[in-house]
Amino acid sequence: AETIHVENLRVLGVIGVRAEERLRPQPLSVDLALEQDFARAAESDDIGHTVDYSELCAAIRAFVAAHQFHLLETLIRRLAEHLSERFAFSRLSLHIRKPGAIADADAAAVSLTLTREPRAAR
Repeated sequence: AETIHVENLRVLGVIGVRAEERLRPQPLSVDLALEQDFARAAESDDIGHTVDYSELCAAIRAFVAAHQFHLLETLIRRLAEHLSERFAFSRLSLHIRKPGAIADADAAAVSLTLTREPRAAR
Protein backbone atom coordinates (compact mmCIF):
# COMPACT_ATOMS: atom_id res chain seq x y z
CA ALA A 1 0.00 0.00 0.00
CA GLU A 2 1.11 3.53 -0.66
CA THR A 3 1.56 5.70 2.40
CA ILE A 4 1.53 9.43 3.05
CA HIS A 5 3.72 10.45 5.98
CA VAL A 6 3.64 13.63 8.02
CA GLU A 7 6.55 13.78 10.43
CA ASN A 8 6.95 15.96 13.50
CA LEU A 9 3.97 18.25 12.85
CA ARG A 10 4.14 20.81 15.64
CA VAL A 11 0.77 21.70 17.17
CA LEU A 12 -0.43 23.47 20.31
CA GLY A 13 -3.06 22.04 22.61
CA VAL A 14 -4.29 22.02 26.19
CA ILE A 15 -3.49 18.55 27.48
CA GLY A 16 -2.72 17.20 30.93
CA VAL A 17 -4.09 16.24 34.31
CA ARG A 18 -2.30 18.77 36.50
CA ALA A 19 -3.83 22.24 36.88
CA GLU A 20 -0.68 24.01 35.65
CA GLU A 21 -0.82 21.96 32.42
CA ARG A 22 -4.30 23.28 31.73
CA LEU A 23 -3.43 26.98 31.97
CA ARG A 24 -2.15 27.36 28.41
CA PRO A 25 -1.62 25.36 25.23
CA GLN A 26 1.49 23.18 25.20
CA PRO A 27 3.59 22.06 22.24
CA LEU A 28 2.86 18.59 20.93
CA SER A 29 4.38 16.72 18.01
CA VAL A 30 2.33 14.52 15.68
CA ASP A 31 3.58 11.82 13.30
CA LEU A 32 1.08 10.34 10.88
CA ALA A 33 1.09 7.57 8.29
CA LEU A 34 -1.97 7.33 6.07
CA GLU A 35 -2.28 4.30 3.78
CA GLN A 36 -4.49 4.32 0.71
CA ASP A 37 -4.38 3.18 -2.89
CA PHE A 38 -3.07 6.23 -4.72
CA ALA A 39 -2.90 4.63 -8.17
CA ARG A 40 -5.56 6.99 -9.57
CA ALA A 41 -3.70 10.05 -8.23
CA ALA A 42 -0.40 8.82 -9.65
CA GLU A 43 -2.01 8.27 -13.04
CA SER A 44 -3.84 11.60 -13.16
CA ASP A 45 -1.31 13.71 -11.21
CA ASP A 46 -4.40 15.40 -9.74
CA ILE A 47 -4.51 16.36 -6.05
CA GLY A 48 -8.26 15.74 -6.13
CA HIS A 49 -7.52 12.02 -6.26
CA THR A 50 -5.41 11.91 -3.12
CA VAL A 51 -5.15 13.49 0.32
CA ASP A 52 -4.03 17.12 0.34
CA TYR A 53 -1.20 17.29 2.94
CA SER A 54 -1.97 20.93 3.72
CA GLU A 55 -5.63 20.16 4.38
CA LEU A 56 -4.68 17.15 6.51
CA CYS A 57 -2.25 19.18 8.64
CA ALA A 58 -4.73 22.04 9.00
CA ALA A 59 -7.37 19.56 10.22
CA ILE A 60 -4.97 18.16 12.82
CA ARG A 61 -3.93 21.62 14.05
CA ALA A 62 -7.51 22.85 14.26
CA PHE A 63 -8.74 19.77 16.12
CA VAL A 64 -5.95 19.86 18.70
CA ALA A 65 -6.42 23.61 19.24
CA ALA A 66 -10.20 23.32 19.63
CA HIS A 67 -10.29 20.48 22.18
CA GLN A 68 -8.95 20.05 25.70
CA PHE A 69 -8.25 16.61 27.13
CA HIS A 70 -6.62 15.29 30.26
CA LEU A 71 -5.03 12.30 28.53
CA LEU A 72 -2.95 11.85 25.39
CA GLU A 73 -4.85 8.57 25.00
CA THR A 74 -8.13 10.48 24.66
CA LEU A 75 -6.65 13.03 22.27
CA ILE A 76 -5.21 10.42 19.92
CA ARG A 77 -8.42 8.37 19.79
CA ARG A 78 -10.65 11.39 19.15
CA LEU A 79 -8.23 12.80 16.57
CA ALA A 80 -8.16 9.48 14.70
CA GLU A 81 -11.97 9.38 14.68
CA HIS A 82 -12.10 12.97 13.43
CA LEU A 83 -9.64 12.29 10.60
CA SER A 84 -11.53 9.13 9.62
CA GLU A 85 -14.63 11.26 9.00
CA ARG A 86 -12.76 13.69 6.72
CA PHE A 87 -10.14 11.71 4.80
CA ALA A 88 -10.01 8.53 2.72
CA PHE A 89 -7.62 5.84 3.95
CA SER A 90 -7.38 2.13 4.62
CA ARG A 91 -5.05 2.49 7.62
CA LEU A 92 -4.10 5.46 9.76
CA SER A 93 -1.23 5.42 12.23
CA LEU A 94 -0.76 8.32 14.64
CA HIS A 95 2.00 8.99 17.15
CA ILE A 96 1.70 12.02 19.47
CA ARG A 97 4.54 13.23 21.69
CA LYS A 98 4.32 15.62 24.62
CA PRO A 99 7.83 17.01 25.14
CA GLY A 100 8.95 17.58 28.72
CA ALA A 101 6.05 15.64 30.25
CA ILE A 102 8.40 13.37 32.19
CA ALA A 103 11.53 14.45 34.02
CA ASP A 104 14.66 12.87 32.51
CA ALA A 105 12.82 11.89 29.31
CA ASP A 106 12.48 13.71 26.01
CA ALA A 107 8.72 13.15 25.87
CA ALA A 108 5.74 11.06 26.81
CA ALA A 109 4.04 9.59 23.75
CA VAL A 110 1.12 7.48 22.58
CA SER A 111 0.48 5.65 19.32
CA LEU A 112 -2.66 4.36 17.65
CA THR A 113 -3.42 2.53 14.41
CA LEU A 114 -6.91 2.57 12.91
CA THR A 115 -7.78 0.18 10.07
CA ARG A 116 -11.00 0.38 8.10
CA GLU A 117 -12.58 -0.56 4.84
CA PRO A 118 -11.12 1.73 2.20
CA ARG A 119 -13.30 4.27 0.46
CA ALA A 120 -12.53 6.22 -2.67
CA ALA A 121 -10.34 9.30 -2.34
CA ARG A 122 -12.23 12.55 -2.71
